[in-house]
Amino acid sequence: MTDNFLSFSKDAAKTLGLSEAVMLETVKKVINSLNNEFIEVRLILEETIFWSENEVITLLSKLQLRGLINFDKGAKRISLASSGSKARNENTGTKAFEERKESFMEKNWEPDAALIDQASDYGISKSFVLSQLDDFVHLHREKSDTSYSWGVKFLRFVIKKWRSQEISDFKKLKRKAIDQSWLPDEEAIEILTKAGVSEEFINEETPEFILYWSEKGEESDTWNSKFIAQVRRQWAKTQHLIDNSELPEPISPSWKPSQDFYEVLALTEIDRGFADSTLSEFILYWRETGQAHNSWNSKFIQHVKYQWQKQQGYNRTQPLKDIDQRIQSSWEIKPTEQNLTTEVSSKEKIQSKLEELKKKHLI
Repeated sequence: MTDNFLSFSKDAAKTLGLSEAVMLETVKKVINSLNNEFIEVRLILEETIFWSENEVITLLSKLQLRGLINFDKGAKRISLASSGSKARNENTGTKAFEERKESFMEKNWEPDAALIDQASDYGISKSFVLSQLDDFVHLHREKSDTSYSWGVKFLRFVIKKWRSQEISDFKKLKRKAIDQSWLPDEEAIEILTKAGVSEEFINEETPEFILYWSEKGEESDTWNSKFIAQVRRQWAKTQHLIDNSELPEPISPSWKPSQDFYEVLALTEIDRGFADSTLSEFILYWRETGQAHNSWNSKFIQHVKYQWQKQQGYNRTQPLKDIDQRIQSSWEIKPTEQNLTTEVSSKEKIQSKLEELKKKHLI
């Protein structure tokens, strides 16, 4: 074929697709130029150097599915579907295209072997293709749809279902239970700190987050997103408990939690009576340490949660040592610029006193 230009039907391009229309015109011209009923695929490859062999095979298969050509993959031979003799005119392929008519979906419609072969080119098994047949037929019979080519429509339906299953399977593979050594990634920490959450609070919430989801036994591929949501909720609750006092103060012997404290407590599974039962030891502990804080409500909610976890036996799934370290860290006496307590002579003495108090109050 010596012509460097191709002309094709605009309607064919609109219905078949541009690439398919170009391929159909190429097949017609090669067959007409050689005046043969059949041509070899290699002749098409020579004329379509802008496509790879796989792309050419795919386009030829699509034209065969539409009933426009006969394509023998094994022998790699092509003929026009409407050919009755070797003699052809330039419009043969176009006539075949124009003569096609829309039809309703038949009750016993089935895909042909060529369509199943083409599906395999997408990595789709024959069993999966056939498993989608009943749904496809039922859908289009219910809607009384018509189509020029049910084969093409079915192939698209199968590919869409296959892709959906691949995505679903991939998500399932990514889902896993939370690991005891799990930590939020840098992006999660950055999101929380930009929202005003302190890193200390983030670190304090991590063991509790792991503990909660370990108990539930749930699998997920979005642990960081869950962590961000939980920390934001806990942070918002904690902020409601902060007292209006600008300066830290030592705890009063008659201190009582505020109404805000009980409103936050109501959002948890902890009983109010249980919280009240831990109040005396909480006051005694902090009276003896002499440390000052500006949010005794926040400290008390931590204390209550810790005691509740101990009572519920959470140490079955996570060593209590981890929680002890968290609580001890939040209870650790730290020097402040406006320290209202008496200086203690040494760190060793402070640590010794803390241990004595913990033993005394069974903490």
